[in-house]
Amino acid sequence: MSETWIGRALRRREDPPLLQGQGRYAGDNHPPGTVHIAVRRAGVPRGGGLTVDVSAALAMPGVIGAWSAGQIGLADDYMPNPSSQPLPIRRPVLARGEIRFEGDAVAVVAAETDYQAHDAVDAIEVELNPVANEAEALPARTHRIGEAAQAFERAPVKVRERLRMGRICGAAMEPRAAFADWDDGKQVLLIKASVGGVFGLRDTVARCLGLEPAQVIALAEDVGGSFGAKNPAYPEYVMAAAISRLLKRPVLWVASRSEDGHTTGQAHSADLDFEIASDQEGRLLGLRGKVEWPIGAYFGFGAFQDGSISSHTMSAYRMPALEIEVQPRYSDSPPVGFIRGGGRPVGNFVIERMVDRLARRLGLDPVEVRRRNLILPSEMPYTTGLGTIVYDGGDYPRLLDLAVERIGMAAVRERQRAGEPIGVGIAMCVESTGIGMAEPSRVVVLPDGTARVFVGSTPQGQGHQTFVAQVVADRLGWPIERVEVRAGDTRDVANSMVTAGSRSALELGNSVSMSAAAARKSLLEKASEQLEAGVEDLVLTVEGVGVRGVPDRSLPLAELVGDGLEATATWDSKGRPAWASSCQAALVRIDVDTGGVDVLRYVIAHDSGRPINPLTLEGQLHGGYAHGLGYALFEEAIYSRDGNFQSSSFLDYAIVSAPEIRAEPELIHTETASTQNPEGFRGVGEAGTIAVPAAIANAIEDALYAAGHAVAVDEVPVTPMRLWQLIHSQASAR
Repeated sequence: MSETWIGRALRRREDPPLLQGQGRYAGDNHPPGTVHIAVRRAGVPRGGGLTVDVSAALAMPGVIGAWSAGQIGLADDYMPNPSSQPLPIRRPVLARGEIRFEGDAVAVVAAETDYQAHDAVDAIEVELNPVANEAEALPARTHRIGEAAQAFERAPVKVRERLRMGRICGAAMEPRAAFADWDDGKQVLLIKASVGGVFGLRDTVARCLGLEPAQVIALAEDVGGSFGAKNPAYPEYVMAAAISRLLKRPVLWVASRSEDGHTTGQAHSADLDFEIASDQEGRLLGLRGKVEWPIGAYFGFGAFQDGSISSHTMSAYRMPALEIEVQPRYSDSPPVGFIRGGGRPVGNFVIERMVDRLARRLGLDPVEVRRRNLILPSEMPYTTGLGTIVYDGGDYPRLLDLAVERIGMAAVRERQRAGEPIGVGIAMCVESTGIGMAEPSRVVVLPDGTARVFVGSTPQGQGHQTFVAQVVADRLGWPIERVEVRAGDTRDVANSMVTAGSRSALELGNSVSMSAAAARKSLLEKASEQLEAGVEDLVLTVEGVGVRGVPDRSLPLAELVGDGLEATATWDSKGRPAWASSCQAALVRIDVDTGGVDVLRYVIAHDSGRPINPLTLEGQLHGGYAHGLGYALFEEAIYSRDGNFQSSSFLDYAIVSAPEIRAEPELIHTETASTQNPEGFRGVGEAGTIAVPAAIANAIEDALYAAGHAVAVDEVPVTPMRLWQLIHSQASAR
C-alpha cells in the first residue's frame, strides 16, 4: 500500500474555484432561449374561496405564459405525501381553493426576462375570503423509557420548567433556485436545483409530471449552503420542470432573498413543558414532558423530528424513566424543515437546562450533578432503553473533565466573587450521526490511471470532494491527485439518501471505502491470474502491477483494466447511527444595563470518531458553533399575531458575523472506538451546533445568579431585549 491519506489535514480541493468565482450554481444556468419564471404568492396567511385571474399578466411585455392551479400539465397537482398514512391536507404545487400560509404559490408567470416575469406577477388578480387562523392538531407521538409516572411518584425532588426555542430559518447564502430543460425528442428532463438530495428531486418531479424516474436527470453542481432547509423538493422545482415541458424551452427560477425567507423550511419553534426528578443527591430518576411543535401549513418531510427531539433529551446520562409527548400542529408557516441539528438542539436544550435547574434546586454545582449521572466508558456499548438506541462508545466523564479544566471553572468563580458579571455554562451532548440508510458508490479505474469515484450524495460545503478522495486513495492504494470525485448526479449511482443528519463521513465514507477496496481486490485478482502469482506477492501502482522482487514480470494498468475496471459497493447501516459526543463550555459576560451578552470563551471537548480530515473536522465544528450561537443569541423568525412573516430578509433575521464569533472555539479532540462501522467514523456536521443554545443559556443564567438576579433563562434566542426584561422583571418582583 502507498502512503496513508485518512487522518491527514488537507485543504479542501473544492475551495479554490469557489473562492475564485468559478462556482456553478443552479441560478447560473441561462443558455440561449431560457425562459424566466416568477411566482405569485398568496401574501396573506389564510384564505378560502381562492380565484385567480392571469389575463392582465398575459398582456404584459415579454410574457410567454401565465398559469394557475391545474393548468401546467401535471399528472399529480400535489406534492408527494411523505407519510405512509393518508393525509387530510396535501400540499398543492399551485394553490387550489384555499391558501394556508402567505408563501403559498397561487400562480406562475413565464417571460423572456426575469424583470418581465416579476412585473407580470404583480398584475395577477387574486381574490380570497378571510379564514380564521386555527392551529389544527395532529396525532401526538409519545416516546418512553420505563414507567415515568412511578418514578415521579417516588422521587423526593422534582423540578418543572416551561422552556421555549424560537423559530429559525436555514438562512443559506444562496437562495433556492432551479433550472429545467425538457428534451422533447428524447422525452427526457434535465433539472438542476439547489438541493441536498438529487434523488428526492428526481422522484418528486417524475411523479408530478407523470414520468418514469429514468426520464428525469437531476443534479446539483455547487450549492451555496443548505443546512437541511434546502434538502426536500419544493413546488417551484415542479413548476419549472412542467413549464419547460409545456414551452419546450429551458426554464430558470431563482428566489429573491425575501421569497426564500418566507417559503423555505423553518425549524424549532417549540414550546416545552418539562419536569425532571432525582434523589436528594441529584441522581436522575426520570424526565417527562410535552413538546408543542408547529409543523407548518402542510405535513412535509421535516415533520418527522419527534424521534430526534425525544432521543436527544437523554444526552449523556443514565435515564431510568422517560416519557415525552410531542404534539405537532399545523401552523401558518412553511412546512417545517430539518435545519442543522434536525430536532436534536431542542431535545438537548431540554435536558441540559433542566439539569442546571435541578442543580440550583439542590444547591449543588451543575458540574457535579452531571458527573453523578454520566454513563461510564465501562458501560459501553450502552443500551438506553429508548427504542433500539445503543450508544456505541465514548468517554463522557473525560469530556466533562477536559472542558471544565480548559474553561477554568475555579478562576471564573473567583472573578464572580470579585464582582465581574460573568458566567459559565456546561452542556453535554450525545448526537446521533447517520440516518441508518443504505448508501451506494462505485469506483472506476481508467487505463490512464485515473480513479473516478461516483457518489449520489449532494454536498453543500461538507467537503465531499476532499474526504471521499482521501478514503478512496487509502483503500485503493492510489495517489490522491489521481482520484476524481463526482457527486450529486442521479446518473451516477442507483440511489442515494439526502445529505443530512451528520451522515456523510459515516455512511458515504464507509461506502467508498468498500468500493475502493473492492476495486483494489479485483485489480489484484485479475493480475494474479494473468501473472500466475499469488496476490500477496503483487505490487499495485498507478502504472500497473508487478511481482515483488521480479522486475521483468509486470502488467501495465491499461492492459489490466481495458476500457475501465469498475467496482460497486453499498454500505448499509441497517438503521443504526453512530453516536458522537461532546462537552461544551461557555464563558460569557453580561451587561445588566443593556441586556448585551459577550461570549468570552467557548470550549468544545468532542469525540467525533476517527477523523478523515482533521482540518475539515475543525472547520465543521467552527461553523457548527457559529450556527448554534445564532440559535442561542440572534436568530429568530418572527410572525405577527395574524400570521404574517416579519423576518424575511437579513435586515430582520440576524445571523452571526465575524464580530459575534471573535471568540474562536477551543477544540479538544478525543477518540474512542465505534462498534457501529468498520472504519470507526462518526459524523461531525452538527456536533458543534446542538449543545450551544443550552451552554450559552446556562452561562447567562449563571452570570445572572452571580450578579444577584435569581431568574431562569427559559427561552432562546436570548436577545438583548429578552435579557433586559428578565433582569428588570426580577428586580420589579422584589
